[in-house]
Amino acid sequence: MAEKGIKTKRYIVNTAAGLFSQKGFTAVTMKDICDACKLSRGGLYRHFGSTREVFIEVLERDKNDAEESINQAIALGLSAKKLLEGFFQLQKNDIAYNKNRIEVAVYEFSVAYPGQKEYLEERFYATVKIFAKLIGYGQERGEFLEGEAMMLAEHIVIFLEGLKLSSKIIGISEEFLTKQFAILGKLVMR
Repeated sequence: MAEKGIKTKRYIVNTAAGLFSQKGFTAVTMKDICDACKLSRGGLYRHFGSTREVFIEVLERDKNDAEESINQAIALGLSAKKLLEGFFQLQKNDIAYNKNRIEVAVYEFSVAYPGQKEYLEERFYATVKIFAKLIGYGQERGEFLEGEAMMLAEHIVIFLEGLKLSSKIIGISEEFLTKQFAILGKLVMR
């Protein structure tokens, strides 16, 4: 794909991510994406055939960005504790201020496309592996408690997903979030 096509595709994915975060998966149409990107239908369909395809690309981008960020931070020798604390603060802010709420869209996507269960499981375990890598790195540096990194990572991912979905249904105060993230931090940090 030519450089212009790659840039256009990246722009579509970035713009669509905002739409899915705001509206959920089922409420976003290809027309919405066209309008938000200021593209013709043909311009959008040149890159994607459906909102499902766009959404999967959004999820892949998020996974790849997270993995790349962790790999870079580890390569630089940054503090695992500071990385995890920073990540928790971002997650806490996203929940408290209702930002980047892609989890509801993921849930809607799983209901709309039950055949995508295998893909969503792969995505879940890819996220767990990213966290496990960070936990293992923190354990090697003596910043994190000893324990099974994969199990701890699974717990963190499930906890965060549940907290994010619950926050859409019930009112969650910043004080409540602070307590929850403190408990989560105690599972891994010294």
